[in-house]
Amino acid sequence: MLCARLLSWAFFGGLLLALAVYPLDDSWLAAVLLAYGALLWWRPVLWLLALPALLPVLDLAPHTGWFFVEEIDLLLLLTAGFCYWHLDTHGPRPGFPPLFRISLVMLACAGGIALWRGLQPLPPIDVNAFNSYLSPYNALRVGKAWFWAFVLLPPLKQAAGPNLSGLQRFLLPGMLIGLGLVAGAATLERWQFPGLLNFASDYRITAPFSAMHTGGAALDGYLAMSAPLLAAWLFGKQSPARQASALLLLPLALYAGLSTFSRGLYLAYAAAGLMLLAMWNGGLLRRRWRMTLAVAMGIAMLAYVLNAVFESSGYRGFYAALILLAAAWIMAAYTMKPLVAASGLICGMLVAGALAWMLPAGEPPWAMLKTPYLLFLCSSLTFGLSILHPARLLPFSTLALAGLSVNMVWIAYHHAGPATLALSAGVVLIAMSPLAVNLVLRRPLWRPSPHRLTALMAGVMVLATVIPVYNGYFVGERFAQTGGDLSTRIQHWRQTLQLMDDDWSSTLLGAGLGKFPSMYFWRNQQHEVPPTYRYMDQDGNRYLRLTSGEYPAGYGEMLRMLQVVDVQPDTSYLLALEIRNNGAPAFLHVNLCERQLLYPQGCIALPLQQVPSAPAWQRYQFKLSSGVLGQSSRRVQLELAIEGDQAMLDLDNISLRRQADQRELVRNGSFSAVNDYWFFSSDRYHLPWHIKNLGLNLYFDMGWPGLLAYAGLLGSAGAELLRRSSAANEQALALALLAALVAFQVVGLFDSLFDVPRITLPFMLLLCASALRAAPSAMPARSSPC
Repeated sequence: MLCARLLSWAFFGGLLLALAVYPLDDSWLAAVLLAYGALLWWRPVLWLLALPALLPVLDLAPHTGWFFVEEIDLLLLLTAGFCYWHLDTHGPRPGFPPLFRISLVMLACAGGIALWRGLQPLPPIDVNAFNSYLSPYNALRVGKAWFWAFVLLPPLKQAAGPNLSGLQRFLLPGMLIGLGLVAGAATLERWQFPGLLNFASDYRITAPFSAMHTGGAALDGYLAMSAPLLAAWLFGKQSPARQASALLLLPLALYAGLSTFSRGLYLAYAAAGLMLLAMWNGGLLRRRWRMTLAVAMGIAMLAYVLNAVFESSGYRGFYAALILLAAAWIMAAYTMKPLVAASGLICGMLVAGALAWMLPAGEPPWAMLKTPYLLFLCSSLTFGLSILHPARLLPFSTLALAGLSVNMVWIAYHHAGPATLALSAGVVLIAMSPLAVNLVLRRPLWRPSPHRLTALMAGVMVLATVIPVYNGYFVGERFAQTGGDLSTRIQHWRQTLQLMDDDWSSTLLGAGLGKFPSMYFWRNQQHEVPPTYRYMDQDGNRYLRLTSGEYPAGYGEMLRMLQVVDVQPDTSYLLALEIRNNGAPAFLHVNLCERQLLYPQGCIALPLQQVPSAPAWQRYQFKLSSGVLGQSSRRVQLELAIEGDQAMLDLDNISLRRQADQRELVRNGSFSAVNDYWFFSSDRYHLPWHIKNLGLNLYFDMGWPGLLAYAGLLGSAGAELLRRSSAANEQALALALLAALVAFQVVGLFDSLFDVPRITLPFMLLLCASALRAAPSAMPARSSPC
């Protein structure tokens, strides 16, 4: 207990030191920390709910410029301080399987050695120590995630509880709240920039993950590990409120994942979905593979037909067909008399057909919708109300189903003409086939239950989200480039191995944590020199030095220095800066752009200036009008970049003032506070920053010990989840966790994920939670196999 209290004081002391230097100006982070501290003071166990929800979204790096010490470090120091103060070291606690414990020890040893190797040669701490991935201190940035994972192991065991009930009560809701916040941020970014339904643009979202300023797959990895967890609420023994929440979150998470246009994430979603379909209710474990295969084939065939409908009839015909098919399947769950069903369908089709013949297709003066859509909406509402009381109102449901069929055909015809009639008639036949089988068998085709209705609604949402995105132009372009991109990846992996020293210690122990960017910069065999930035001190003055990249092909993405500025629309501003050029002539790019993180839009570009070589500082001033910038909620940023052959520019005293009142918008324009409020971006060229494979990343950083330790952790956790899935009360969460771990590895086939602490830590929490075993005194008695 004394050691835990001492550690608690150490963490609180570290928090005070971090707050003393962290730029909290004009930030709501202080309020978040106070609220989070009050929550932990009230109930420390709630860290397992709040921390997974906050980790992915509390990211202020584009505003503060800090990415070595981040907001998550402040949260974690606060969490560790409270949790170790209240740590119970005597009560029963869950434990880990033997292989998992051995692998944790091996990982700790490998991580410690890799941290030491990554810090070599240890340079003095200067102004560039903690603001560049090329610094040896990048090892601390990468290694802190592994450190925090080990720090949180005792609090994780205590919060999980002896019988692991805390995983259901706290960890799972926390992860799903985080998923909702990330998916909401991704949807908002899509709405603000390319548009929600614009799947032709090559815009790639980053949501709240600032680490994607150099590319990477932080968003992909997070969605891969969190989206499969929805299955635990969708199909487990949960309250109706949680099931409804999961159903609402499912299309949002799907949309966020699909609009990344990441083929690795698509594959991860597919792998998780197929795995859950195969294993749920013991599909493979109880030898029901025929039914599983039949369901998978039926879904594939239905997706093929609906995709053809979307191609011919657009969004309206597609969603009408989808609603019709879902309604027909619901009808097949009830016993129907042949005469009632036939008369209802015939009368309904006659009435709907007569209305279609008599009423105009255009928008009537008394309605907000055109006639086909209005009648389809009326039929949908009638069906929904009547199916609530099928014993009394089943004939009305049959009439409404007939109306849905006729109006679906009418909508497709109204959208694309007679060419859609054959396909629409085929959809109607498919929709009526479950009813026909129902009447022939003289019994319901399936029995409705909460789980089955949830599965039906989830399937409708998946098809409603996947098919429109799949038909987007950019998705087709991405898949057409798969072969070439895979070849580039393989070549990059080979070149990564060539960067390592050719000695036994590097071959066995790896190059060290966080060493890849600097080793690529100095050793890459393509003779590329990625663009860089450094802060320089001379005669008591500090300034920024930008160096352009050099590429054999003559092309390379510029590195941009960014700062968020509060620009008002239709306002005159004066931008000023001092420039010095001691090298070859260089071009200076100065822009005001709307951007979330990558891909600027709506830029106001100042006249491109060629800065001649001159030893003295030169002052430049530009007058500009903001135009429409600042009119919307989109973030506006000031961008600085240089271009030229062997170009190098020194920048200082950057100012952006409103001419009316001389209000300064740029903070730290003299760089006296180093990188405060300045953040850099490499929009499209990402290979110098990432290894692009999780396993190779582990080997490069930690060598064989780290890679084998990670494999042991995965294998042990997977075996434990399979064991827990045999218990009915644990099956949903166990299978969802297993699918999440698998999906994360699939994304890791094509991207390095452990170079982003904000991703490493929540994954390690999930992995350790997956491997936990209930305390022996809390385990339920198991019956004998006999």
